[in-house]
Amino acid sequence: IKPGDVRPVKVLGVLCMIDEGEADWKIITIDAEDKWAPFLNDIDDVAELLPGTLDAIREWFRTYKIPDGKPPNVFGLNEEFQSKSYALEIIKECNHAWKELITGEKERKITNMEEGVKKLVRKLSKSNLLSLAPSEGEEPPTF
Repeated sequence: IKPGDVRPVKVLGVLCMIDEGEADWKIITIDAEDKWAPFLNDIDDVAELLPGTLDAIREWFRTYKIPDGKPPNVFGLNEEFQSKSYALEIIKECNHAWKELITGEKERKITNMEEGVKKLVRKLSKSNLLSLAPSEGEEPPTF
Protein backbone atom coordinates (compact mmCIF):
# COMPACT_ATOMS: atom_id res chain seq x y z
CA ILE A 1 0.00 0.00 0.00
CA LYS A 2 1.43 3.35 -1.04
CA PRO A 3 0.89 6.61 0.88
CA GLY A 4 -2.24 8.32 -0.41
CA ASP A 5 -3.85 5.10 -1.64
CA VAL A 6 -7.56 4.77 -0.88
CA ARG A 7 -8.59 1.47 0.65
CA PRO A 8 -11.94 0.00 1.70
CA VAL A 9 -12.13 -0.15 5.48
CA LYS A 10 -14.47 -1.26 8.26
CA VAL A 11 -15.24 1.34 10.90
CA LEU A 12 -14.73 -0.12 14.37
CA GLY A 13 -14.99 2.88 16.68
CA VAL A 14 -13.73 6.35 17.51
CA LEU A 15 -11.47 8.11 20.00
CA CYS A 16 -12.03 11.75 20.99
CA MET A 17 -8.74 13.62 21.11
CA ILE A 18 -8.83 17.26 22.19
CA ASP A 19 -6.75 19.55 19.98
CA GLU A 20 -6.59 23.25 20.87
CA GLY A 21 -9.80 22.93 22.86
CA GLU A 22 -11.82 21.20 20.15
CA ALA A 23 -12.76 17.59 19.51
CA ASP A 24 -10.42 15.96 16.99
CA TRP A 25 -12.13 12.66 16.26
CA LYS A 26 -9.90 9.70 15.46
CA ILE A 27 -11.87 7.08 13.54
CA ILE A 28 -10.58 3.59 14.27
CA THR A 29 -10.77 1.32 11.22
CA ILE A 30 -9.34 -1.87 9.80
CA ASP A 31 -8.51 -2.55 6.17
CA ALA A 32 -11.44 -4.57 4.80
CA GLU A 33 -8.97 -7.08 3.35
CA ASP A 34 -6.95 -7.54 6.56
CA LYS A 35 -6.93 -11.07 7.93
CA TRP A 36 -8.54 -9.80 11.16
CA ALA A 37 -11.37 -7.94 9.39
CA PRO A 38 -13.88 -10.83 9.50
CA PHE A 39 -13.45 -11.05 13.28
CA LEU A 40 -13.51 -7.33 14.16
CA ASN A 41 -16.89 -5.64 13.85
CA ASP A 42 -16.87 -3.16 16.75
CA ILE A 43 -14.34 -1.63 19.13
CA ASP A 44 -15.12 -4.22 21.82
CA ASP A 45 -13.94 -6.95 19.46
CA VAL A 46 -10.54 -5.25 19.26
CA ALA A 47 -10.29 -5.13 23.06
CA GLU A 48 -11.27 -8.78 23.36
CA LEU A 49 -9.34 -10.33 20.47
CA LEU A 50 -6.29 -8.05 20.35
CA PRO A 51 -5.52 -7.13 23.99
CA GLY A 52 -3.36 -4.05 24.38
CA THR A 53 -4.01 -2.74 20.87
CA LEU A 54 -6.38 0.04 21.94
CA ASP A 55 -3.98 1.16 24.69
CA ALA A 56 -1.17 1.28 22.11
CA ILE A 57 -3.33 3.33 19.70
CA ARG A 58 -4.28 5.78 22.48
CA GLU A 59 -0.66 6.16 23.57
CA TRP A 60 0.48 6.77 20.00
CA PHE A 61 -2.09 9.57 19.64
CA ARG A 62 -1.08 10.93 23.06
CA THR A 63 2.63 11.14 22.19
CA TYR A 64 3.05 11.58 18.44
CA LYS A 65 3.48 15.38 18.63
CA ILE A 66 6.06 15.31 21.43
CA PRO A 67 9.06 15.04 19.03
CA ASP A 68 7.90 18.37 17.54
CA GLY A 69 8.23 19.97 20.98
CA LYS A 70 4.50 19.91 21.72
CA PRO A 71 2.95 18.60 24.94
CA PRO A 72 1.19 15.23 25.09
CA ASN A 73 -2.31 15.23 23.65
CA VAL A 74 -5.34 14.86 25.89
CA PHE A 75 -8.62 13.07 25.28
CA GLY A 76 -12.32 13.53 25.95
CA LEU A 77 -14.90 10.98 27.02
CA ASN A 78 -12.69 9.61 29.82
CA GLU A 79 -10.10 8.51 27.24
CA GLU A 80 -12.46 5.68 26.27
CA PHE A 81 -12.91 4.41 22.74
CA GLN A 82 -16.50 4.68 21.56
CA SER A 83 -18.48 2.09 19.59
CA LYS A 84 -18.92 1.68 15.87
CA SER A 85 -22.43 3.17 16.04
CA TYR A 86 -21.07 6.24 17.86
CA ALA A 87 -18.32 6.56 15.24
CA LEU A 88 -20.83 6.36 12.39
CA GLU A 89 -22.84 9.22 13.95
CA ILE A 90 -19.66 11.34 14.18
CA ILE A 91 -18.88 10.57 10.53
CA LYS A 92 -22.41 11.59 9.48
CA GLU A 93 -22.18 14.82 11.48
CA CYS A 94 -18.80 15.74 10.01
CA ASN A 95 -19.95 14.87 6.49
CA HIS A 96 -23.01 17.09 6.91
CA ALA A 97 -20.83 19.99 8.11
CA TRP A 98 -18.45 19.48 5.17
CA LYS A 99 -21.33 19.47 2.67
CA GLU A 100 -22.70 22.71 4.14
CA LEU A 101 -19.28 24.28 3.81
CA ILE A 102 -18.50 23.31 0.22
CA THR A 103 -21.98 24.03 -1.13
CA GLY A 104 -22.00 27.52 0.37
CA GLU A 105 -24.98 26.66 2.62
CA LYS A 106 -22.94 27.44 5.73
CA GLU A 107 -22.04 30.88 4.39
CA ARG A 108 -25.74 31.64 3.78
CA LYS A 109 -26.61 30.60 7.35
CA ILE A 110 -24.13 32.80 9.22
CA THR A 111 -25.54 36.25 8.56
CA ASN A 112 -25.72 37.00 12.33
CA MET A 113 -22.13 35.95 13.10
CA GLU A 114 -19.21 38.29 13.72
CA GLU A 115 -17.15 39.35 10.72
CA GLY A 116 -14.15 37.17 11.62
CA VAL A 117 -16.28 34.04 11.51
CA LYS A 118 -17.88 35.09 8.23
CA LYS A 119 -14.46 35.73 6.72
CA LEU A 120 -13.20 32.29 7.75
CA VAL A 121 -16.27 30.53 6.34
CA ARG A 122 -15.96 32.47 3.08
CA LYS A 123 -12.29 31.49 2.88
CA LEU A 124 -13.23 27.81 3.22
CA SER A 125 -16.33 27.95 1.03
CA LYS A 126 -16.87 26.06 -2.21
CA SER A 127 -15.73 28.85 -4.48
CA ASN A 128 -12.43 29.12 -2.69
CA LEU A 129 -11.93 25.36 -2.45
CA LEU A 130 -12.54 25.05 -6.17
CA SER A 131 -9.94 27.74 -6.83
CA LEU A 132 -7.37 25.39 -5.32
CA ALA A 133 -8.14 22.71 -7.91
CA PRO A 134 -5.80 22.50 -10.91
CA SER A 135 -6.93 24.04 -14.18
CA GLU A 136 -7.61 21.75 -17.10
CA GLY A 137 -4.36 20.26 -18.35
CA GLU A 138 -2.55 21.32 -15.18
CA GLU A 139 -1.02 18.74 -12.86
CA PRO A 140 -2.60 18.46 -9.39
CA PRO A 141 -0.39 19.54 -6.48
CA THR A 142 1.66 16.89 -4.73
CA PHE A 143 2.41 16.79 -1.05
